[in-house]
Amino acid sequence: MADNTFPESPLEFAMFDWIENSGQPVADIVEHKMQLVETADKGGFYAWHIAEHQGTPLSVDISPSLMLAAAIQRTKKLRVGALTFCLPWYNPYRLYNEICMLDQMSRGRVELGVGRGVSLLEAKVYGINDLEDSRSRYREALDIFMTACGTDVLNYKGQYHSYEELELHNKPYQSPYPPLWFPSSNKDVIQFTASHGYNTVLPGSAENIKGMLEQYREVWVEHKDDPGRHNAHVAAPRLGRSHHILVADTDAESETLASPAHSVWSDHIQHLWKKNGQSAPIPTARGGSGADRSVVSGAPRTVVQQLVQSVKESTVNYMMLVFSFGDLKPEHAQHSLELFIKDVMPAVRSELAL
Repeated sequence: MADNTFPESPLEFAMFDWIENSGQPVADIVEHKMQLVETADKGGFYAWHIAEHQGTPLSVDISPSLMLAAAIQRTKKLRVGALTFCLPWYNPYRLYNEICMLDQMSRGRVELGVGRGVSLLEAKVYGINDLEDSRSRYREALDIFMTACGTDVLNYKGQYHSYEELELHNKPYQSPYPPLWFPSSNKDVIQFTASHGYNTVLPGSAENIKGMLEQYREVWVEHKDDPGRHNAHVAAPRLGRSHHILVADTDAESETLASPAHSVWSDHIQHLWKKNGQSAPIPTARGGSGADRSVVSGAPRTVVQQLVQSVKESTVNYMMLVFSFGDLKPEHAQHSLELFIKDVMPAVRSELAL
């Protein structure tokens, strides 16, 4: 009899970062992020994910591979990856080799997010001005990547890129390639992500996430034995939710620090859309209550209660947390992470009986 049970992963904690322009020298920003990464590695976090953006104070790193290569050298167990490599912006051959090198350098610790990017305003940097053009480039780049992973000599004729008898002298460390991620706020994408078994992170209220994940789990079971699934090598997908988070010694101190830093982050994420007279398609308002707080903040016990409620009400098995955001000072982000590892993480696991 076929097993129609969804293979639930145990809850894991991950860290996410946009690598924002906090007003400090970029060298200091990078060093701060690496110190957080080292702490997360030693503290038992599952992974560190980063963003890819262009021409905005939301991200100063520009190329995720540079930051990931640095993080690999500073960690031993922590998995690393861009939550989304924006595929239309890359030469597929170069992207393939960058992913191979990162996976080899880390000895198989890469998590590979793939997508087309959330904003056409950023895609203009690469001469992409049309949504359908962006989608077509994304599909072709992904197809080339997967084709390359399965051969030693690449022959491919596409709309944008063609390769003939191209020798490939590198392969991903993981077979056939790193675990794939496809985050999206569009419920219509669930059919695609679930049928292919992508790991994902969803925004929105706990109720909305729960509904999307109910659909995901049903679709995943229905298609788990289909041939050609992109993420078939991942037996149990990670289904995640993200929160900004600030743990402090007291609730009052945490609120004092979190609010202005979140406001700066909000300005950063809306920057390009406002500059071009458009409304940002990503919710940025701070607020909410209970499991729907946009920023989880407080003393350790307060944060434990908020996260336990968030997991229970959304049914996620992956909690992606943003410790460094806006212009939050490095020492406050570092202290927040240390308190989380010491007092919050074990308590959440205990209360959820993990």
